[in-house]
Amino acid sequence: MDDFDTFKASREKIDPSVRKFSQRQWEKAYAAYRSSRERLKEGSSDQSDQGHSSQRRRSSSRGSSSARSSAHGPTANLRSEVRRHSAYSDLRMLVNLLAWIVIGLAILVGALKLVYYTNVSVALVAILEAVMMVIAVVALRLLAHVVIDIPDIALQKELFGDTTASQEPRTSD
Repeated sequence: MDDFDTFKASREKIDPSVRKFSQRQWEKAYAAYRSSRERLKEGSSDQSDQGHSSQRRRSSSRGSSSARSSAHGPTANLRSEVRRHSAYSDLRMLVNLLAWIVIGLAILVGALKLVYYTNVSVALVAILEAVMMVIAVVALRLLAHVVIDIPDIALQKELFGDTTASQEPRTSD
């Protein structure tokens, strides 16, 4: 998928909302796609050419998050790779911001209920409601991140294939 038309067709197939893009937005998206492809090619050629010692240097320079993700297997590696090159990082930041605002409001409402309610059982119910609200917001935030990742993961798998299938030994028939 090296030309613009196949990129556009594949992106529209994965994410129908991109049909509203202007020509300038398509050009920016294609430029970002090409630059990410170049980075991926450079990273894979560097890793195969330089061996294990360079891989250790690269992982230490990336920080502790990449070291943690590699310890969790190929799914976490795919998720971190997709999120690093995602076109939806601004949407992910907005989801995080809204989640923190709602969590803060839930805690504030719970604290205000504690101030006004004098009965112990009603105060415990208020605390329980606040805790449940925080748990619900965290769960919805995580679910929103999964939904945001779906188009990028589908595009990643379409471009590079399923990594688990390519690692299994194949027999010729």
